[in-house]
Amino acid sequence: MEEMKPQIMILGTFHMRYTPDIYRYDVNNLLNNRKQQEIREVVEKIKRFNPTKLAFEVVKEEEEALNKDYKQYLKGELELKVDEVHQYGFRVASELNHNQVYAVDWMKSVGNRGIGQVFDWAKSEQPVLYNYINDKYRSKKEYNSADRNLVELMKELNEESSVKKEHEMYMAVARIGSEDDYVGIDWLRWWYQRNLIIYSNLAKISNSPSDRTVLIIGAAHVHLVSQFLKESGMFDVVPAINYL
Repeated sequence: MEEMKPQIMILGTFHMRYTPDIYRYDVNNLLNNRKQQEIREVVEKIKRFNPTKLAFEVVKEEEEALNKDYKQYLKGELELKVDEVHQYGFRVASELNHNQVYAVDWMKSVGNRGIGQVFDWAKSEQPVLYNYINDKYRSKKEYNSADRNLVELMKELNEESSVKKEHEMYMAVARIGSEDDYVGIDWLRWWYQRNLIIYSNLAKISNSPSDRTVLIIGAAHVHLVSQFLKESGMFDVVPAINYL
């Protein structure tokens, strides 16, 4: 008989709030009736997985504050912010009667360059590669999400081809630099460390065969966190597209 393993579903999303990401979506009007109905549809789809735990792209040090907000929401004392943690996560967790939610992210510096510095270096020193990355991976993300159906957008972000392409860009970033200054890798070592820590934190909370954890996180993380979970041999990783 096959051993039962904890199941983990990673839901890749765009960030509803402002973040210093490589690219962002215009998220105006997410509180209007049409957008709220689309968010509600996504919430219902996540609930079909019947998660026992909800984890978020929130740094571990803020878990107590996160749960303080969640408890306030349960009491009807918190108005949801324009934030995927609140709009998707708090709704799913509360409607499935979860007592708490989990923070699994890490954002400390390891003395590396930031992604903005990497692109600035490439723009001046490797313009051909810079333009290739910009044209192939970055510019296509600048469409206006306010004009998109959010259910369709979430499906698109979690398609296997999209997940693969998100990670592909980081392999292009690895090529930025010279033989004595690996500029892109200087940032990528931080990116890999961050995703390994997210994996480690997820593993700690998904410790029972009956656990069904949903991680709601920026779509760029899906490839690596899924890879680390699969390679551990400890978890069944369920593609979010199966439920969207």
